[in-house]
Amino acid sequence: MHRYCFVGAWGTHVDAPAHFVDGGRTLEGIDPSDLLLPLVVVSFPGAGLIGAEDLRHHEGVHGRIPPRSFVALHTGWTWGAAGTAPGWSIPALELLDSRSVTAIGHDLPDTDPGLEAQHWWLDHDHWQVENMTNLGQVPAVGAHIVCAFPVPVGGVSFPVRPIAMIRET
Repeated sequence: MHRYCFVGAWGTHVDAPAHFVDGGRTLEGIDPSDLLLPLVVVSFPGAGLIGAEDLRHHEGVHGRIPPRSFVALHTGWTWGAAGTAPGWSIPALELLDSRSVTAIGHDLPDTDPGLEAQHWWLDHDHWQVENMTNLGQVPAVGAHIVCAFPVPVGGVSFPVRPIAMIRET
């Protein structure tokens, strides 16, 4: 038998609503059926905060974001980059919530630089994955994502290895 210790919110990790919301769902409250979802990648390298209008533009090109999906934001941002990190805006997250999106992810260490959008998303009982990699290699639509992780009882954040499943054509 082995014993392992992990730092929760480090590297690529999942955040449950309880990460920021007192009384919110913890990791064991995320239904296993929500860990395999259609994946939509919205790509805005070099952009600042992503707005609802950016998502509507994406939908105009790739079709409406489906309900019960995982939407990943590809910004191309890297650790140590100069300037303020990009991120999601609350209006963008409000649009995703209205589309019944299950979860979001991003190649950023936080949802947004000031954490207001992160609070908003988690407060609306959604979960997210931070510090995702290789999003530029995933098509905008047509893939699925698997986000399986051990479930520490009462855990609010934990390392995860999300896997994009892409159908060869």
